[in-house]
Amino acid sequence: MRLGILGGTFDPVHTGHLFIGQAAKNEMALDQVLFLPDGDPPHKRPGATPGQRYQMVCLAIAGQQEFCASDMELVRPGRTYTVDTLLALKARNPEDELFYIIGSDTLFEFPTWKTACEVARLCEMLVINRPGDQEEDVIRREQRRLLAEYNLRSRLLDVRGPDVSSRMIRKRLRAGEGIDNFVPESVAAYIKQHKLYL
Repeated sequence: MRLGILGGTFDPVHTGHLFIGQAAKNEMALDQVLFLPDGDPPHKRPGATPGQRYQMVCLAIAGQQEFCASDMELVRPGRTYTVDTLLALKARNPEDELFYIIGSDTLFEFPTWKTACEVARLCEMLVINRPGDQEEDVIRREQRRLLAEYNLRSRLLDVRGPDVSSRMIRKRLRAGEGIDNFVPESVAAYIKQHKLYL
């Protein structure tokens, strides 16, 4: 199986995440895209609990057969690292081809990742450019550098990501502004019910 992996804090999950997952699936002929909420991300402090973030992801992808969610990073104790997740997925299904979906900003952080060379061995990166990110030629230059230094296979997707972020949604909520255009209806209802991000 050609499995796309979309990791993230998902604090909260939004329409941009769904768009990116669908774009990667379509362009790379992926069989499925796995949404993986971070358990204890090393660079962020989520506003919602792990269980709440996972529940919002499940609500967002409900009824979409091409998407699935896993709490494997939430139940793993300690810090969450991509290499551990990739190794677990490979152990579960050794024949699967793994494609890790990232924003282009994350590509430039790759050398700081734990055991970056091992990550490069286990998967191919699918890179999506978003508004405000680097120019395409700068990204492609970084791709070539990472291929030479880490043997990281990566592909810059043709589609650009939408201009929406979890941070922007949290900011709108704190300001009392609507978020209906940025998250699925079920997620908006969940956020309201649990009074998140106020």
